[in-house]
Amino acid sequence: MHLLHPQLYASCILAVAALPGALYAQTPALAGHWQFRTATGTTTTNGGEVDLIDTGILDITEDQGSLRATISWLDERGQLTSPRTVNGTPGPAGTVFRHGGKRISTGRDGKEVSTEVTIRWTLQAKGMVLSGERLVETDENEPKPVTGTRLTESYVPPALPATLPGTAASATARGPSTPAERARVVEMAKAAQDDPQALQQRDGAWLSAWIDAIPDLTFGASMPDDWLSTAPTPATREALRFQYLASVMAFQIEHPEQARQKGECDLAGMRGVLRAYDTLQRQDSRYRSAKLDAALAARQQGRLPAFLATLSGRNASIKATPSPSGDATARRIVALGTSDPRAMDWLDILSNRFGGRMAGSDAYTHAAQWAHMQLRQWGVQAELEEAGDMPVGFNRGPWTGKMLAPQEQPLRMATPAYSAGTRGVQQGLATLGPATLEEAQERAAQFKGKWVLIGGESGGGGRDGKTIHKPRAITRVLMEAGALGTIQAGEEPLYAASAAPATWATLPTLPDIKLAAPQYADIRQRLARGMAVTLEFDIRNWFYPGPVTYHNVVAHIPGTEKPEEIVLIGAHLDSYDGGTGAADNGGGVATMLEAMRLLAKSNARPRRTIMLVAFGAEEIGRKGSFAFAERHASELKNIVMMLNRDGRPGAIDGIAIPSAWKPVFGRVEQALQDVHPLFGFATSVNDVPRDASKAMNARAGSDDAVFSLHGVPTPKFTVLGDFDYARVHHTVLDTYESVLPFSSAQQYSAIAIALTAYEVANAPEEISRKGYYRAASPEK
Repeated sequence: MHLLHPQLYASCILAVAALPGALYAQTPALAGHWQFRTATGTTTTNGGEVDLIDTGILDITEDQGSLRATISWLDERGQLTSPRTVNGTPGPAGTVFRHGGKRISTGRDGKEVSTEVTIRWTLQAKGMVLSGERLVETDENEPKPVTGTRLTESYVPPALPATLPGTAASATARGPSTPAERARVVEMAKAAQDDPQALQQRDGAWLSAWIDAIPDLTFGASMPDDWLSTAPTPATREALRFQYLASVMAFQIEHPEQARQKGECDLAGMRGVLRAYDTLQRQDSRYRSAKLDAALAARQQGRLPAFLATLSGRNASIKATPSPSGDATARRIVALGTSDPRAMDWLDILSNRFGGRMAGSDAYTHAAQWAHMQLRQWGVQAELEEAGDMPVGFNRGPWTGKMLAPQEQPLRMATPAYSAGTRGVQQGLATLGPATLEEAQERAAQFKGKWVLIGGESGGGGRDGKTIHKPRAITRVLMEAGALGTIQAGEEPLYAASAAPATWATLPTLPDIKLAAPQYADIRQRLARGMAVTLEFDIRNWFYPGPVTYHNVVAHIPGTEKPEEIVLIGAHLDSYDGGTGAADNGGGVATMLEAMRLLAKSNARPRRTIMLVAFGAEEIGRKGSFAFAERHASELKNIVMMLNRDGRPGAIDGIAIPSAWKPVFGRVEQALQDVHPLFGFATSVNDVPRDASKAMNARAGSDDAVFSLHGVPTPKFTVLGDFDYARVHHTVLDTYESVLPFSSAQQYSAIAIALTAYEVANAPEEISRKGYYRAASPEK
């Protein structure tokens, strides 16, 4: 999710900080021209969240002892956004610039959501170096660092490539594309196949601007970033992305009758990419990409359309296949994994027999006991380790809702975990809720026996946030008045997260219903017209006295030569319970369990120990992984790496590693070669030291982040597929049915995990942590 796009600053509303300027001196060294870098938000990549880094220009002037900053952001073409001017106020850590803005996020329906925020910059300078931090005060806990360098003169944007007559900067300022422009794009797409890098450098910015500007043509394809990102250098990646854009647009121009057929546009784009890729690899063999080689082979065999149609990983099949590995154990793992696939059996048990698995629920307890039992049946050493307690237990039963009058219709609704259920089936009239506490107190008598429609943005969590054990004032009025429950509008698919667990003495009593927004709007409009609306709900949310202990499931295959060194594979076992926790994270646990079965049944005897941990309470703060790290503190230094599985259930198709590990992972690539006709495994090299401090992003990350803090390498698997994780994640759609089309991808991932764990654990080489993380800055 991109929190703060540079363009949002076009709507900034200045709000000068009200700090007493006399307390601190201004920093004259700040005056001048600066180019800066800072994180403006986050994005999800392969199940993990990473910072989005943007650059900008900062012009600071001094006027009678006061500083004023003009902030502009640089777009991808080096052009400046509309500048904003902010007055500075001196502070103890530097000069403070504060202004309003908007947080731009993407909802589960793909629409942009805008929220007003307040942004604070704290800046200081020393010579040619700018430093400081930037904080979205409204909804961030940790500031993002700001770094920059002084410019000797004002920034001058580079000239854009020349445009043809009739081309304008935006669709609002111009008409349709011209014949000359369309001819240029067609010629550009053809010429780029022979020299993609040169054409991208010459025409890339023009093409992007033209696509954005023209009103009569739209980019009708899906950029295959999972594949294009495997190109070995940034320059080749950009060249192939440019080729894809040009080829798709040229296809639409030459075949207008097929311009809206996404499959045909995708095919045209990939055909252009493969011709360009063919050129690049003939120029230099270092441009090779295993994924693109597979697509190239499919094209040469005349099956590129079928190949692209199944790139998503949907409805693929897996058949008994031998492995070319020279290691007998690796060959047994592949043979068993392809001839006797069981990953989806374990997911069936997790999501359909136990269902949603909130920490503190019977479902979680039973799932942990089953996983422990299953591992031991395979001959694997396994234990249940206490990881924490919940103050009360919670179990979710069925829930239904419907409108009875003025017409009967079912209602699409959900409630957060750890929120109150109804007292059996309850019927009552609906009423509009109060806007203020004063209104609530004045109308208190009207709420008795009513369903109260309240406002406020519903993110799927509890109505009263973290204060569920201490309801907000308006909620207390509704409770004391005898309301049946509250109803908030919820975006579909309904997000069903968790309210904060209470104590037995402070259990919630007022149901907290999230209703599909269209139905909420319909009921609200009826009430506004004076109509009587009768609703019925039956919500079986049950509590029981705590404390309720939850456990991590820990299993070992002991090493034969270096048992103290550990290769850790992990996934969180808990889930939210609006759905059945299949994608998040039943699929992750199922593939890890299947990997352990394959290792055990293949009689794996690696040099190092392989350890599996199914963590509890990840969804409420990674508590299971923190508990594991505390209990096993003396072993953390011996963990060679931690491989985590938490995210969309596509096929694992690679991993990013330091170059020093390439020989080890080369054996994984060899073992997986030709195991599946579509899925492959390719390592990519990244020798840039990671910043472990970023692992614990407040709103992202999984259990592997805890290990990063302790210096344990946590290389990330890359995942192939078009599973719509953002739509399913933490919603009522997170069910077994959503993962079922990716059955073969799940099994292939289990094989890939088993082989990765085995080859790393069995490697004769030393696997060093050196250089994996950036050295911590010395304390001043």
